Amino acid sequence: MPDELFRDNLNWLERCNPVLAGRIAELPDSPIVRVTPARSGAMTLAVNDLQLHSAYDPGSEAVKLAVRALESVRAGSVVVLLGVGLGHLALAIRERWSGALVVIEPDVAILRAAMQYLPLAQLGEAVIIATDKPPEAMAVLAKPVVEAGGWGKVVTVEHPPSLKLAANFFDGVTAGIRGRASNDTGPLGVLVVTPMYGGSLPIAKYCASAFERLGHRVEMLDNSIFDPARKLFANISRDRSHRGALERMLTALMSEAITARALDRAVDLVWLVAQSPMTVPVATELKKQGIPTGYWFVEEWQLLTYWQEWAPLFDYFFTIQRGSFLKALCDRGVRHAQHLPLAADPNLHRPLKLSAEELAEFGSETSHVGAGYRNRRHVFSGLAGFDFKLWGSDWDEPGLLSRVLQRDGARISTEDAVKIFNATAVNLNLHSSQFHDGVNPDGDYLNPRTYELAAAGAFQLVDHRSDLGEQFEPGKEIVTFTDAREIGPQIRYYLDHPDERMSIAEAARVRVLRDHTYDQRMTAAIEYIFGHETSRAGRRNPNHIENLIADAKDRPDLLALLGKMRGQGVVTLDDVIEQIRLNEGDLSEAETIFLLMFEFRKWAAEKDLV
Repeated sequence: MPDELFRDNLNWLERCNPVLAGRIAELPDSPIVRVTPARSGAMTLAVNDLQLHSAYDPGSEAVKLAVRALESVRAGSVVVLLGVGLGHLALAIRERWSGALVVIEPDVAILRAAMQYLPLAQLGEAVIIATDKPPEAMAVLAKPVVEAGGWGKVVTVEHPPSLKLAANFFDGVTAGIRGRASNDTGPLGVLVVTPMYGGSLPIAKYCASAFERLGHRVEMLDNSIFDPARKLFANISRDRSHRGALERMLTALMSEAITARALDRAVDLVWLVAQSPMTVPVATELKKQGIPTGYWFVEEWQLLTYWQEWAPLFDYFFTIQRGSFLKALCDRGVRHAQHLPLAADPNLHRPLKLSAEELAEFGSETSHVGAGYRNRRHVFSGLAGFDFKLWGSDWDEPGLLSRVLQRDGARISTEDAVKIFNATAVNLNLHSSQFHDGVNPDGDYLNPRTYELAAAGAFQLVDHRSDLGEQFEPGKEIVTFTDAREIGPQIRYYLDHPDERMSIAEAARVRVLRDHTYDQRMTAAIEYIFGHETSRAGRRNPNHIENLIADAKDRPDLLALLGKMRGQGVVTLDDVIEQIRLNEGDLSEAETIFLLMFEFRKWAAEKDLV
């Protein structure tokens, strides 16, 4: 073993990435990573039975790959090498490229072998990333990308044999790069489709607000306006089949509106949540038009199983649960399924300064906001010793709970819920279950209340969930219980220790603002969707401003007009007219033509010709 070369490489890596250097120094050689001489005399590498370099002349092979990869790379780019192998390609690239270079290798054992046999110190100021988790790789990659001026500056170079070794990892990294680069090309047109009613209705609206804050142009189909019609069906007929037929017709109507609005507005993405309407013909038409669909299933998959028929309709399916659910989706033929936890909207879920009247109405030692599920009825009946208020709907025949049920079990608005959170000393957050009398021992996902309470700066006691530790630090940012018998003593303890209670609540709020907002969730969704599209949907759309500008290269007057709209993504005739009205001076020929088109469209609409 060339010990001196390894020491030189290790000294270099300590300057670039001291933590990684320490890992490699302590790592033993892997028995499945074999380094042998090639016929040219240079060293080559095999992992198990996979040869990572030429057995004849790995150096010449690397030069050919590097020359081909760098042909179209522009100054100022960030070259990202996916897979290091023994380092031949990385060194060939550095010899021909003096700009920013990032090398990503998920297998530290391979990187150790490379440091033993090739002078990787010649890579100079290259960034070396060694992790098998795409999000961690993306987080480290973000710094050199930001310094270079954005994700559109990234040029990926693949070491093909390395990609075979870790296909899923490199797919995740390349998708992340493509997805983030899509944000650099201007805003998207997003159509958000809401359900008619239910708990996912506000979530759809939170998504729409988040897309807007992220700078995208948002259209919203608010189907809650159809809910009164749905309720009237019960008075039209007592026959269940007749009511079902009417509801299907209503669903078809709402779904057709999706296609109409999506095409009229030339959107880049249709975003739906659980219970949003959709039909097979509409999903098929959207695919035909090249408009991707994203669906966020914010339900418990084993309880509400309509996903089995619906999930394959959508291009991208997001879930609040993973594990077995993601496997079940794969078995159903869903190609792109991704875990996306719930979140909070800090513009709504926030600390409030309440009046004395509001504190009197909404305040109590402890409270719960939510529907009357079986386990909640059982557990909350044992809180007679506390100043307890129960808020929410579906508490029919409340029994002992009738004395604490507020507003006769009326549904609580988001605004009032946030006031309750702020006015309550200890908020109880027991995840719903129809099959348990207490805590669901198999509970995994976190409900919206977990994030909303935290964002409001409110202290909460929440039942333990398997996903909780990844999203909050128990004991520091949130307090949990695993058995209903723990609730009473914990309430009493935190009522008696207000400073500790407030410290935990504030830590939870800091964590939510950092990691768990709808802005962050929608950013992740867009990056995932457009990371897996072959190109950004707007790039395929002829009405995307960049495509319009490219087509106008021979018309200076048209270029002058469209150039003022750069960065707007997909544009419509209305957008162009608005821009013309902002301009000063005489009309150009292009502006005159657009104004004539606008007037003709208005005339045709008045004559019912369009």
